[in-house]
Amino acid sequence: MANQNFPLLTLQPAFGPGQEWIGVRLLGADAADGATLRRVFDEFGLADASAGLTCLLPPGALASLAAAGLPDGCVVASDADLPVVHAPPPVACKGPTQALLLKILAQATNDAETREIEATLKMDPQLSVQLLRLVNSVAFAPSARINSFAHAITMLGRRQLQRWLQLLLYASQSADAGGSPLMAGAAFRASLMEGLCKALRSDKATQDEAFMVGMFSRLEDLFGQPLASIIEPLKLVEEVNAALLQHRGKLGELLALAEAADRNPEDVAPRLARLAVNHEMWCKAQVDALRWTLQVSRET
Repeated sequence: MANQNFPLLTLQPAFGPGQEWIGVRLLGADAADGATLRRVFDEFGLADASAGLTCLLPPGALASLAAAGLPDGCVVASDADLPVVHAPPPVACKGPTQALLLKILAQATNDAETREIEATLKMDPQLSVQLLRLVNSVAFAPSARINSFAHAITMLGRRQLQRWLQLLLYASQSADAGGSPLMAGAAFRASLMEGLCKALRSDKATQDEAFMVGMFSRLEDLFGQPLASIIEPLKLVEEVNAALLQHRGKLGELLALAEAADRNPEDVAPRLARLAVNHEMWCKAQVDALRWTLQVSRET
């Protein structure tokens, strides 16, 4: 496989005492030379992605990176320098907003009429306001004024609507739980799986399915209920269901890889080999996912 001389690097978001995302732990960096680490921070954009955060490296990698010179705006520390608090235990879903989010998500996934989605959306004023804010954000910059919620849904588009709703499932719980890292973790995993599909030249539909699998893979932690019962009303395609519930198919293998990066980094290398993903592709996909996650975490 090409580029396997590139070191195997695994990025793990690290959380502080208040559950805020304070850094990125870079595993495997001890095996990288200064030039390679400089490239990861500079060309791959890690310094840009992690501006304002701390990047946690093992001591041996610190010396290597110091010799290469650091990009501006990136703070690097040893793993031992910062306390890391793991994500809180699963919490039960509460409040009407999440039930409505699941209902609207089911409607959007199953191609319901826009007016039907609009009627459900109107049941929660806060949700309606959030939609209008999103459509009016800099990211979308509409040229015409919005005349109805149906108009806002049309301008946003079904694909973006589904992604926004998926993120809001976690964001609504985070607000109640004092800044839970669940949303950031789910968003990072979803973007990582989508990026790997793109690197493997999968079609757009498969990339979207990979994103959905990554995002929904943390719902059990969010709701404190069996995943099968949570996703059953969504009527997802068989490939997505099989990946989520049995880790079957290519999407299931990608999910197992993303989970290994979180829980068992020693399993990453053999899974990358099975998927024909080289180390450089893996590193770049992680950095891209980190940058996107930081962006949506600030905006959601």
